[in-house]
Amino acid sequence: MTESIIGKKLNKGEWAEFYVMLKLLGEGKLYTADKTLRKKLDSYLDILKIIRQEYDTQVLEYIVNEENASVTVKPQNTDTVLADIPMREFAKQATDLFNGIKSAKGMSVLAPDSVCEFAKIIYVGKPKAPAVKALKKQFGGKNDIFIEVRDGQTSIVSVMGFSIKSKFGQNPTLFNAGSSSQYLYKVSGCDDTIMQEFNSISEGTGRGWKLCKKYIADHDLTLSYCRTQNPIYDENLFLVRESMSKIMAWCVKDRLIDATDDNKVKETVERMIIANPLNVPNPAVYYEKAVKDFLMAGFTGMTAGCKWDGKEQVNGGYIVVTDDGDVICYHSNDRETFRDYLYRNTYFEYVSADKYIWSRIIKIDGEYYLPLNISVRFCAHTR
Repeated sequence: MTESIIGKKLNKGEWAEFYVMLKLLGEGKLYTADKTLRKKLDSYLDILKIIRQEYDTQVLEYIVNEENASVTVKPQNTDTVLADIPMREFAKQATDLFNGIKSAKGMSVLAPDSVCEFAKIIYVGKPKAPAVKALKKQFGGKNDIFIEVRDGQTSIVSVMGFSIKSKFGQNPTLFNAGSSSQYLYKVSGCDDTIMQEFNSISEGTGRGWKLCKKYIADHDLTLSYCRTQNPIYDENLFLVRESMSKIMAWCVKDRLIDATDDNKVKETVERMIIANPLNVPNPAVYYEKAVKDFLMAGFTGMTAGCKWDGKEQVNGGYIVVTDDGDVICYHSNDRETFRDYLYRNTYFEYVSADKYIWSRIIKIDGEYYLPLNISVRFCAHTR
């Protein structure tokens, strides 16, 4: 018996996963995007079926029938038909869900009752369904939806796993900060008195980082990168490339200490190219490629706190839900386009000093160190 989702609150990003399912089954096509997130009308994937697993013992297939414009719902590897529903009904429910969620206030919101009733008809009790176990082993753990597709240009049929990012609500985070994502900088010119004064700075109920920056400048303190706080994170960065921790540490210091203007990733890298902190022979190519590698690793599975094997855990593609409800994708053939999209449309985000345990000087073996921390988030506007 499928559980009802009436009254179930989810954040807007989680509802977006169900929206993508409805939208794709209603339209039967998934268009690819260019580097500015515009739909390419001449490049698309035909949706043949969506595969999802809500229960340990059952995998359901939602099969698109092009001839009669319907969707058949059936358990995998059986001839049992649970439902056969016109595609236009999926399209209508997708529109209703989008309008309902887009206009809803708050972080966790309800879907319209009509959409919840439709979910029960199509055997969806968990809008954010767990990964299909058999496919998870094959594709990895970052996929939000599995789709059997046919390439509109080559006619090749394949099953692809997609990660979903949505602009339903708050712009999604690409790389999450945590207590394990701190970068440690040695503080020159510090003593116990300065450490105590600096650590006691506050503004209102917050840390008051602008005041902290001013204190650092007024007392001629200099920061030089030492290491990441967490050895696991350091090992993960090393797998991206040997110099990755130094490159990211430069970006973090630029964001929190040195820069006063644009904190977008692309503009930060442009400043790093001029500074050339690693003294590489081709800085314009080297730093841009390195940071794109980091963004791609973060998007496809690398975190700061868990040991990473270097493998990308999204082997099919990346679906983006745009502000106006369009569902478009980058797939494996569009890798460089997607890397460029990440590079142009993310920024280094200030994160809570107390929540993510940074911004206060610590003393280790008689030396003074300052941990800094940031996350990487998608920009509000695509460029």
